[in-house]
Amino acid sequence: MRGSRLRPLFTIGVLTGGLLLATGAVIAQDKTFTIINDEASVDDLIPELTSGGGAAEVEAADVYPDAEAGAALRLEGVGGDFQRFNTQISDWAFQIVDDPTAADEFRYITFAWKKQGGTGMQLQVHGAPGDWGHRYHAGDNMQAWNPSIQVTPDFPDDWQIHTRDLFEDWGEFTLTGLAFSPSSLDFGIYDHMALHQSEVDPLTAQAVDPKGKSAAVWAEIKQDIR
Repeated sequence: MRGSRLRPLFTIGVLTGGLLLATGAVIAQDKTFTIINDEASVDDLIPELTSGGGAAEVEAADVYPDAEAGAALRLEGVGGDFQRFNTQISDWAFQIVDDPTAADEFRYITFAWKKQGGTGMQLQVHGAPGDWGHRYHAGDNMQAWNPSIQVTPDFPDDWQIHTRDLFEDWGEFTLTGLAFSPSSLDFGIYDHMALHQSEVDPLTAQAVDPKGKSAAVWAEIKQDIR
């Protein structure tokens, strides 16, 4: 699988209504591994999801309305366990730690999702220690796969976005895989997904003030690493 889309820059730009709209770039400190945010990232991910009874495909029409707004991952729960997954995605050995600094160290995950049908959906994170013992769900935990943190009781019939502190939720571990789990004979869509080092969502273009203090500071910079 193609490596992360490392974002080593943050933005500065033109002054509009007292806010500086992001157009340029200066050095930042955070690093980001983009999992889903455009068609290329989804095309990379689908062949890695080698197990499960669901069907994975590119979703180009119904995507999270971020700056990229290119493509999302659609999971059809066609039968079996209603998911696609891999315990060991190629080249994945991300260290989830308290104070990430190295290129393979992260603390946060951001993801957006929505669901058609059923009463809930889930994202499962595989790692060591703990195997599949790192899960998040919205609405009901339809398959009763636990442990799982309910990020919201609200069913995601429209786009929801969540940022979770993986270290606070699960402690230190090595992240090696993911399971995308609509959890029923319906479909779920996953988008805007990344691992990152600070709690700011790195995939959302936001404004900075005229002095450069960021409300959110990330440029849309993409670079493959291995």
